[in-house]
Amino acid sequence: MTDSRKIAIYLRLSIEDDALDGKASTEQRESNSISNQRKMLLDYIRNDAELMGQEVAEFCDDGFSGTNMDRPGLQEMLKQVKQSKISCILVKDMSRFARDYIELGDYLNQIFPFMGVRFIAVNDHYDSREHEGSTTPLDTAFQTLLYDLYSKDISVKVKTSFQNKCANGEYVFGQVPFGYAKSEIEKNTVIVNEKEAEIVRHIFSLAEKGMSSTQIAKELIAKQTPTVTQMRHPERKMEREHHTWSNTAVRRILNNRFYLGEMAYGKSVRKSVGSKNGIAVPKEEWKVITDHHEPLVTPEVFALASAYRPEQSTKRKREKHPLTGKIYCGGCGYAINYKPQRNNGKMSNHFWCRKHSLLQIPDCCTYFRADILEEIVLTELYRELMRRGDLIKQRESLEQFQKEEWNRLNKELGNYQTQYRSLQTEKDTLYENYAVKQIEAGEYRSRADGIALQMQELSRKIEETELAFGRFTEEYNRPKQDIKEIIRFSQMEKLTQEAVDVFIKKVIIYRDKRVEIEWNYAFGEE
Repeated sequence: MTDSRKIAIYLRLSIEDDALDGKASTEQRESNSISNQRKMLLDYIRNDAELMGQEVAEFCDDGFSGTNMDRPGLQEMLKQVKQSKISCILVKDMSRFARDYIELGDYLNQIFPFMGVRFIAVNDHYDSREHEGSTTPLDTAFQTLLYDLYSKDISVKVKTSFQNKCANGEYVFGQVPFGYAKSEIEKNTVIVNEKEAEIVRHIFSLAEKGMSSTQIAKELIAKQTPTVTQMRHPERKMEREHHTWSNTAVRRILNNRFYLGEMAYGKSVRKSVGSKNGIAVPKEEWKVITDHHEPLVTPEVFALASAYRPEQSTKRKREKHPLTGKIYCGGCGYAINYKPQRNNGKMSNHFWCRKHSLLQIPDCCTYFRADILEEIVLTELYRELMRRGDLIKQRESLEQFQKEEWNRLNKELGNYQTQYRSLQTEKDTLYENYAVKQIEAGEYRSRADGIALQMQELSRKIEETELAFGRFTEEYNRPKQDIKEIIRFSQMEKLTQEAVDVFIKKVIIYRDKRVEIEWNYAFGEE
């Protein structure tokens, strides 16, 4: 009997393989291509008497670095390895699988041998079957270390190449600021987008006249000036009916020195090779190129317009209300702001719609006292908890049936697990008998394949039963847990941050003081 498991071929190509395209030959670039890797591995399988004729599954990651294992194709392949669906993995070379020599060593020496998976790296002349019972040979370990060092070297060269391009005035970032576009003629060059630039110049001209960012936003809304998103993505459906300019968007433009013709780079650095997280670099350490592109404003206009400086802001750190971030205006749909009581005590803690002054929508909620809203929300929460409690009590009549079903699933799962362990023991004993030559290779393979099929089927049943058992256990225990939660929160005397986070998804308030609440908790659902 042949092994019912599949053969996996893993293909990978990333930016790091093309980082030095200017120095690599055409043959070198082609040898790394996905199509070339596929052809090489399939030819190897066709020419191997043991592998030929078996089912082949392909896993591919195009555009992913080998410095970390967070790759969709690789993760899917490893998932199937754990499910005992794969018997052999083929790669062009070990760097296709991983460039981290420590992680690669773990898979070659521990994980794959334990799972009974053969690993072949064609160009490295490595076949794990030739090293059964021993650790990775010295030359292979050294090769994997070289791959790791090569990856770090490539990372440095890519970073250096990026910095050199920036230093030479090339714009190698993603999206360009509003008012500009990337040239379709000259690569990595920024040109003026006249339609957008007209809006940017208008914003600066209004600021030059002494208008605040809020006043400018009002002016743009009044003239129905399209926003940045509307200009660049006219096909995109806006989430809100009133998608408008804001004082924040205006201020972002007024304080962007890109409009002076300056390009800044080196604003962040990566934590490590392969890391997706960056560390911010202090502003004084940024590298700046002046006269990089055509400016949209003069230094004099920019100085007048950008009088606001975030670092000079007198804004104080205010207390946070538990409902902050959950409350929305019933008139315009935007989030509502919280304003604590001032020192003079003339105005109580309250919520107000910051968009009303810009949009002038009659239904916007311009004022709602915080203490009254808290009382309304707390009262509604008590009612909701009582309703949920009544539902849970009604469901207690089903408890006997649930208990019987829970016991049945638990017993069934235990039986499957016992059978699986028994087959694993039988498989281990069979291998030991084969190792001491008590049985022939043909008999061993035939019986081992039969056991593998049974284990594969049991593994599937265990996985399905565990899933069903887990869901049912959660359902079975939920009423008791829910009652405890309901009792605990029903003792609240005031609205807390924990209660808001657990229960409330959204609160909508209206000008006429109506309040609508969307609940956000899972327990006791109907």
